[in-house]
Amino acid sequence: MTATRNTLLWILALAVAATVACVQQSEESLSCIQGWDQVTEYQVYFGRSDASGAPGAISDQDWEQFLADTVTPRFPEGLTVTDGAGQWRDESGEILREQSKVLTLLVWPDDTTLQRLDEITAEYESRFNQESVLLTSSPACASFS
Repeated sequence: MTATRNTLLWILALAVAATVACVQQSEESLSCIQGWDQVTEYQVYFGRSDASGAPGAISDQDWEQFLADTVTPRFPEGLTVTDGAGQWRDESGEILREQSKVLTLLVWPDDTTLQRLDEITAEYESRFNQESVLLTSSPACASFS
């Protein structure tokens, strides 16, 4: 049992190291053209079904209120929201679908960004009884003309 546990810990450590190396390589190898700035693009995926899976449980009005009182105060510089339609396979193998909102943020390096994103996702999960909110990030180049 100990050998199996040690092997699993070693594999986990290797996976973490590979992930960190991949992120560092991506950020280091990103080269923006002259006049463009390196930023981080965050996408946050908010499902609009409730915990029971009822579609449309989070209304447009609910979303607009959440955006106004939770998201905008934390990112007043600007953001983009698009409608989405997601799907995934649950533990039983059933394909589930739900409408969603996708929040896109382009952020210049800032020590508080992840904290603000954590606050937003925690509030959404709490307010709308959500199991989780998906967050992705990637390096990007941006220019305002």
